[in-house]
Amino acid sequence: MIYSRELKKYNKSYLKSELFLDDNTIQELLDKRILTKTEEDMFCFKFVGILIIKERVLFCLPKYAKNSGEKTVAKQLLELFGEYSKRENLDVDELESIGSIDSKNSYNMLSVILFLLNDYFENGLYSNEKSIYIFNGDEEIDWLKTIDEVQPLINEGELVYLEYYTNSTQSDEENYFRQLHSYILNKCTKKLNYLGLFEFLGFKPIYFEVDEERLGNTESIIYRINNELNVQFINRKQLLLKAMSSFISNEEMEIDNFTISFYGTRSFHVIWEKTCGYVLNNKYEAVKKLIAPPKWTTLSGKVHKASTLIPDIISITKDSFVISDAKYYSIKLTEDILSGKPGVEDVTKQYLYQLAFDKYIKSKKFACVKNIFLFPSQEKEMKQLGKVTIEFLKDLDLEDITLFSVPAHKVFDLYTNSKKLNIEKFLNLKIELIK
Repeated sequence: MIYSRELKKYNKSYLKSELFLDDNTIQELLDKRILTKTEEDMFCFKFVGILIIKERVLFCLPKYAKNSGEKTVAKQLLELFGEYSKRENLDVDELESIGSIDSKNSYNMLSVILFLLNDYFENGLYSNEKSIYIFNGDEEIDWLKTIDEVQPLINEGELVYLEYYTNSTQSDEENYFRQLHSYILNKCTKKLNYLGLFEFLGFKPIYFEVDEERLGNTESIIYRINNELNVQFINRKQLLLKAMSSFISNEEMEIDNFTISFYGTRSFHVIWEKTCGYVLNNKYEAVKKLIAPPKWTTLSGKVHKASTLIPDIISITKDSFVISDAKYYSIKLTEDILSGKPGVEDVTKQYLYQLAFDKYIKSKKFACVKNIFLFPSQEKEMKQLGKVTIEFLKDLDLEDITLFSVPAHKVFDLYTNSKKLNIEKFLNLKIELIK
């Protein structure tokens, strides 16, 4: 595994000698918006996640990550991406890099392989149950078949059946798609082993005995998958069949013309915002109607309403009203240094969020009102960094904006395990779960 860091500047010589990228690969990364070129003729990655480039594996760590524990950070992020892709409504960009398993426009090998492996370890091999008859079985008697095929006894004018057939279902172990699924999982294992990723991703190796000649060529496999999709109405099986079709359709292309494959995001700030919102139990949807939108009025008095302020995270308890903004910045605030800070517009908006909720806050008589910026860090504990104020807005009796550095790994661990923070403990600088 070779590691790089998001937004860190590299010259072309470094990309070639240390990251083993040639001119064609650099251009392809630029075209895919994974790499960008700066005005100083330097390059930086605008991507967090894993890249497979020919026979090499490169992981782009988030900008806050330090030069230690890279493998631990990378493993957690891959787990996070998997959970995030299941739970969030992904935009087009995220679908390409994290969540699409059947895209007609772009094939993402890693995304498809990870879906197939996660699905297998969760649900097992593809199976179709078939109806069978059992002679003298324990299930419900099939009287039509019994009457047709069993000779009854006559006892005092009554027909008596001493033997009978029952209906049952049996997993079709020789099912074509079960065999195809086994073949594809073998291929996934081989690819990840070759790249040295299997253990890194936390999966166990898989191997099945498969009669490959029975499966047919690529065209016949795709034809049979499409036919199965037409009669298969179970959602999980439909997704699995689409992933299998994508893998088979693109396998030869990957072998003949190995392209860049990637799994991650070009917009890690969005993931930071959504994961913070989840663990802080964001209640914005419940109170957004309290924020009055701008009204644009014509000379004749016609009023048009436009979009309004949208705060990142609103956390509400019996005694607390907390307005948080998850800021994906690498801030430094010391006696001598101020760098990596949000802009003045971010500060003013944070004050306005509190002003927008002022009537609601006063009507509920919250004992604690907080305005907060949340910055990711690789530290073990949460820390208060300081605060930011604008005097003429502070004079409106608005709260100072408190700055916190938050252990990103704890936020991501809570998110992937569907757990939330205790807001009161959070305000006292302790990350604890809601019991």
